[in-house]
Amino acid sequence: MARTVTYLELYNRLERAADIEGDTHLSAVEKRDIINVAVAETWDVICNTGLAEKYVKSVTFNSVAGQMEYPLATAVSAGDFYRIHQLYTVEPQGQLRPLQRVQPSELRPFKAPVNTVPMKLYYIPCAPKPDPAIQAPWEATVFDGINGWEEHTVMTACFNVKAKKDDGYGQFGARKQELERRMAMLGNVDFGEPIRVSRKRRSRAYDYFPYNNMVNGYGIRGDKIELYYLDAYAWQ
Repeated sequence: MARTVTYLELYNRLERAADIEGDTHLSAVEKRDIINVAVAETWDVICNTGLAEKYVKSVTFNSVAGQMEYPLATAVSAGDFYRIHQLYTVEPQGQLRPLQRVQPSELRPFKAPVNTVPMKLYYIPCAPKPDPAIQAPWEATVFDGINGWEEHTVMTACFNVKAKKDDGYGQFGARKQELERRMAMLGNVDFGEPIRVSRKRRSRAYDYFPYNNMVNGYGIRGDKIELYYLDAYAWQ
């Protein structure tokens, strides 16, 4: 069960930790905005530790014959795309075949897909960003601190509040660093699986047999995802 907290809880914890209850130096909207910024920073730290899987979402879409570019805003209708976690083609037998990202310098043998292919995109969304001026929806927004790591958000917000007021903030910065070390130590660890040696191929392979769906790679350019089909004749 996730240890989620509401933004109202974060707000109250910020006021107590920074000792600003009843302080009129900052408006309520400013405090909420500071928490929005702090949540985004904690979100990045959690993702950087290798625990982005906690936030991963998925969508499906279809390729279009002859079309290489697909706006992320269209593929991810929620409008919260941040980073790709993994992209798959959905094979006729129901298999999910992972695609490799292709660098721009390697694109010569590729072209747009030649048929319609069902795709499944797993992605990391952006951190929540409710409007700080709309109190009730803002306060009800939920953040998953995983295992109490929302304290990093509170410490970050306290640090920013104290810096804005030109007060002492060293203790909040020190606690932030302590929490980041803890998150880095505990992140990206699956205690249910043994450590394994990963055997890498010497060169990139674009094999697709016995698969039927002719999409062999992808790229990200601007706010679009590009799908590539390997032209066997251009490859020779």
